[in-house]
Amino acid sequence: MHGLHPEERKLRILNILRGRRSATDSVQDDAGWESPRTGAELLATPYRQQLLRAIQESTSLTAPVFEAYVKEPLKRYAEHVQLLPASESHHHSYPGGMLDHGLETCVFGLRLRRQHLLPPKETPEKQSSAGELWSVAVIYACLLHDIAKVIVDVDIYLRSGRRWCLWEGIIPDQYRVRYIKGRDYFLHAAANPLLCKEVIGNAGLEWLRSQPELFGLVMYAISGHTERSGVVGEIVSQADRASVAKSLGGKVSNIDKAPRESLQSKLKGAIRHIVTEKIRLNEKGAQGFVTPEALWLVTPLVPREIKSYLLSHGIEGVPSNESRLYDEMQSHGLIIENPEGRSVWKCRVEMGEWRADLSMLKVHKSLVWSGDEEPEVFSGSVEAIDVGEIGEGGQPARQHRKDQEKGEKPATAETSESQDDLESSILDIATGGDEKAAPDMERQPSRNPDEGAEKLAGQASPGQSSSGEEFLAWLRGGLKTHKVLMNDSKALVHAVDGMLMVVSPRVFKRYCQEVSGEEKGWKEVQDSFQKLKLHKKNKDGGSFHKVKVVGPNKKSSTLSGYLVGKDDLMEEGKEVFDNPFIDLIDGKPEE
Repeated sequence: MHGLHPEERKLRILNILRGRRSATDSVQDDAGWESPRTGAELLATPYRQQLLRAIQESTSLTAPVFEAYVKEPLKRYAEHVQLLPASESHHHSYPGGMLDHGLETCVFGLRLRRQHLLPPKETPEKQSSAGELWSVAVIYACLLHDIAKVIVDVDIYLRSGRRWCLWEGIIPDQYRVRYIKGRDYFLHAAANPLLCKEVIGNAGLEWLRSQPELFGLVMYAISGHTERSGVVGEIVSQADRASVAKSLGGKVSNIDKAPRESLQSKLKGAIRHIVTEKIRLNEKGAQGFVTPEALWLVTPLVPREIKSYLLSHGIEGVPSNESRLYDEMQSHGLIIENPEGRSVWKCRVEMGEWRADLSMLKVHKSLVWSGDEEPEVFSGSVEAIDVGEIGEGGQPARQHRKDQEKGEKPATAETSESQDDLESSILDIATGGDEKAAPDMERQPSRNPDEGAEKLAGQASPGQSSSGEEFLAWLRGGLKTHKVLMNDSKALVHAVDGMLMVVSPRVFKRYCQEVSGEEKGWKEVQDSFQKLKLHKKNKDGGSFHKVKVVGPNKKSSTLSGYLVGKDDLMEEGKEVFDNPFIDLIDGKPEE
């Protein structure tokens, strides 16, 4: 045992005395208790050995330096997180998931690091001499980005009955783990530095401190100050997403692309914009409610507004499937999971005599407002309920309002055609709260709050009853409100030669994503639009035109789509200037 870390040697002796199982044996001790393992034992599984090799092969460190400054911190990390999961019911939610997530994030982070010459904006000599320190810094930041979850997200109980906190040291005896209900999903980032020294060690911190700027970037990255963490923070954020995607079965093929502003930060911006600029709060039929503990947002309409905002601004990587969007928001702590570990809460909202059963997302208020900006709390109540309670004596809000206007007593669930309150909110948000503008809809009984949403989505489902007219109305409305961009680098519509080029198939896919949550069916919508015969034929009698796009860097590309008269899509008399960067390839269309 000579040469072992003191804590590792102590645990090895304890393990021999206890005669406990091998580290590769995943079976828990009796009654669900786990015995602590050494770092070397925890890293001994084939998968983790593979990850370790990938980490070592991604650096140019000598064997002694790698052992002292990388492998030893990895062992200490393993000893601290032991067999804890990375989440209760989301990514890496299995025994040992936290360790796997940390190692995977390191691997992905080093792959991303290869896309950069670091330190940035320095001479080749400086980059050559300090480059490996930046690689080690990426490893440290990736390893520590979530570590405080084992402090603030869970309670660790020893066999003796004592609750153990990891700032006291590694777990000394058999243990169990319980997730803390109502935990703060942002707290772990602020608490990550608590275990920084225990994992990195004095030598690693001294090496980092030799580059003060780099030391700062790592500290900012692990403590949640993304606006100050620079390229290190971006690498960690993208590597974290890649590991999460891998765990959830998503794609990680774009990991080698240079980091861009993270989807997480874009989602935060979109949530703030939709809540502060687009939806109504704290009133009958509103799409959001502010309570002392959180902000509640009605689903699926508010998330669809968020997704629409991201798409309209050309943001890449937005999940087309709504459940995957919820996963993305949940994985970054943007929404608070319900007691079952899921994203959507079933809630009963009451305000005086008005009551509605809604599906909602629970969001930290600090994500939208700070300090004095926070609005007044909802005068009614928002109460989480079991799914089975929905509809039991529930009064649909829309019907309730109509009854009040007529001076009639509210109908009961047994005597009225019960339409889910969520459908009412859907109509409200779609029409900006103007009920008179809402289209007539056949009202069907529904007790499940999700059914109303699914039913409405089905009515506008591409390829079924969705038509070219509905797409045309969506496009006209989007251009009027600037929800659909025009003459921008990511625009779906461009002005050229006095007409409008509707980019295909992107515009139809975008429409389908908004109304049904997926691109499926875009071809049927396109065919239906084409049958309206608003578009101009090309010189060969075909429907599509091509334009050449020349950017400021003089590189060119082509787009294809339909040419439509301005007055068919825009308000009459509205002046629109041609995009100076595009030209028709196939000449003027036939009249």
